[in-house]
Amino acid sequence: MLVDSYAEEDVFARVPEGAAQTDPVLRHLDRLLDEDLLFSQVKADLARRHPRTLLCGRHSTPVGVILRLLIGKHLYHWSWKTNRGPGQ
Repeated sequence: MLVDSYAEEDVFARVPEGAAQTDPVLRHLDRLLDEDLLFSQVKADLARRHPRTLLCGRHSTPVGVILRLLIGKHLYHWSWKTNRGPGQ
């Protein structure tokens, strides 16, 4: 089942010293990614994977988390590939 988001939690309230070290670009992107139109488009795209994605099955990673991971992957040039040496 496609889930919109986790229950909201203010992690910066729990770790004030970590909030000061958060990349300002990530903070700005976080506000931009709360845009309803972008969220709706990504959710609609994810919902097309299987006809009953929105109705049944186990809960997915929330759409907002998927969106932020994809942005982070692009921003920091991360890869889904593992870095294994030859013969591993």
